[in-house]
Amino acid sequence: MHASLDPGRTRRPRTWRWITAAASLLALAALIALFPGRRFGLAFTLGTGIGRDALQRRIDALEELAIAGAPFDADDKRFASDFYRTLASGGRLVVFARQTGRMMDHYLDGSGRDYRLDPGIFAGNAKVRAQMAALREAVAAQPRQPRTQLQSARFYMPDRSQADSVYGLYYGRVRVLRECGDAGACRLRWRAEVPWEWPSYDSLRRKYGDPHAESFPLPNFASALLGRQHALYVDNGLGEHLARIGLAKPFLAYAEWDEAEAPR
Repeated sequence: MHASLDPGRTRRPRTWRWITAAASLLALAALIALFPGRRFGLAFTLGTGIGRDALQRRIDALEELAIAGAPFDADDKRFASDFYRTLASGGRLVVFARQTGRMMDHYLDGSGRDYRLDPGIFAGNAKVRAQMAALREAVAAQPRQPRTQLQSARFYMPDRSQADSVYGLYYGRVRVLRECGDAGACRLRWRAEVPWEWPSYDSLRRKYGDPHAESFPLPNFASALLGRQHALYVDNGLGEHLARIGLAKPFLAYAEWDEAEAPR
């Protein structure tokens, strides 16, 4: 018998082709559901870099309107909302930016309510850990009392030791509450918090002399292969402008966790 007439050999490739096609369709359906309407095209450009130049021109035009204090028309507002919602959804898909994606969605939802984060974005961050170490020393030097509370100065929290923090954190502080029981054991209760308030173009101009001073790159497949110049650049000031035109509202992001105080 010829191999080509063996039913087991003719059906198997066809079966795998159907499975591959079905999986591809399911993946496409999931992407369309996650990025509906115009967001699908935005997600494609943000992920691949294809169409990056046209999208950069659109973003640049919005930034110039915001800097000039000119109004956004209905299409500008729809585009800005779609763009930042796409960033939020994309962040939630990527392991190292999930909490940033959630915070972006919360910002765009506009409730202004405090938002609780997983502690890892703070506790896994070298800058935050350095502040915690200083607070541990300071609280250990205090006389033993039922409750002792200290806090850090305000500091710049983003650090590459915790990738999500690079995109999601800004200036914040750390607090520690030491609670000691009658038996002598003490616990340290930590709270880290960061106001999710973007810097305005006016504040950036005053601080740096350039409203575009804080412009961050959004990497894509093309920039990973060909260099950072192929990333999409977006001003922090544009994120703040969303709140000015009613598309978002600042809030306080925080996390709480505790640990046993090491014996002296």
